[in-house]
Amino acid sequence: MATIFDSPTPFTLNAVRTLNAKPTALEAAVWVKDEKDNASKGFAPEDWVAPQVFGGARVDKKSELLLRAKGILPVGRFIVPAAGARLDAYGNISRGHLMQILSGLSALEGRAGYKANASGKWRSFRKGHAASFFVMRRGKTPIGIAERRGKTVSMVLAFVSQPQYRTKLDFHGVVMRVADANLEANVDKAIADALTGRLPTNFRRRPQAGPRS
Repeated sequence: MATIFDSPTPFTLNAVRTLNAKPTALEAAVWVKDEKDNASKGFAPEDWVAPQVFGGARVDKKSELLLRAKGILPVGRFIVPAAGARLDAYGNISRGHLMQILSGLSALEGRAGYKANASGKWRSFRKGHAASFFVMRRGKTPIGIAERRGKTVSMVLAFVSQPQYRTKLDFHGVVMRVADANLEANVDKAIADALTGRLPTNFRRRPQAGPRS
């Protein structure tokens, strides 16, 4: 993943999980985390890794859902950073800049626990977000979000068709190759360790059956 993906985040690289075998379930598995949590902003890592494994369309991002609900992002269109976007170390639009854009466009309304939309109050007006972001159009067709700071205008988000991914990560092939190369040797070692009493520190012996009457 670190070599195939373009600047993957640590959150994505750490999303791979292993399920170890045990006496009651003689199977082990490797998979990508499928639980949703706050760190993944309502999406599970498998939502954006799966298209890289199987190919297909990218799922909606939370920001796209918010912009679409506000009527800013047309149905069937998605956002990508444009020339004026401030990017983070992984090539994505920085969270701070994205929040400014959403706030300036009042796209955060209705988001649970969030009341950061720009308003006419002096503190918000001083930041200039409410007056700085607007929908850029070609004729009557929305093509993106632009930012105006002083006399400078730049596009920060472009509206594009739904990104389609080709199969890029041979997830199952990697798992099988590693298993084939290591499984037999690991099983032999585990048996040898068990026979000589070198058991894992978390190993629990099965209770011995009591004497029969």
